[in-house]
Amino acid sequence: MIHLIPRRAGVALAVVLGCLPVFIVAAAQPAFKTEYFNGKVMPVAGWLDKHGAKLDADAADNWMALVTDDGKVYTLVKDDSTRMFFKDKRLLNRPMRLTGRLLPNAQILQVVNVHSYLKGQLHEVYYWCDTCAIRALEPGDCACCGAKLVLCEVPLR
Repeated sequence: MIHLIPRRAGVALAVVLGCLPVFIVAAAQPAFKTEYFNGKVMPVAGWLDKHGAKLDADAADNWMALVTDDGKVYTLVKDDSTRMFFKDKRLLNRPMRLTGRLLPNAQILQVVNVHSYLKGQLHEVYYWCDTCAIRALEPGDCACCGAKLVLCEVPLR
């Protein structure tokens, strides 16, 4: 039994030392600075059509952009925070405030939070299951009970 203690300590030390590069890399990353962007989310294909360019049909459903109030266009990173725009057409072409960051040297916006404007007031946007009282970031069925999730836009306090 006594001879197992040094072996366990050695294994534990190896695990800790093996994880150190992960912690060093994470600590070396620059701070994630977010900004607010106001505008309307729309399919890139529609925006391109207005400007005489055509996107391949197989790419049309995979590209969304925020067109800001001052006319700037930011392509959205498709991830958990923006998937709602790809799946729920009710959220397109209407006033939104996206919180996110511009990726370095690009007009690509990584979104971390979505708010809508209804009658000039800012609203939190999410999907809700009444049965389980669970929030989700995209439309579909509840992961718990399978009920249909409902779009909610709740005024910010």
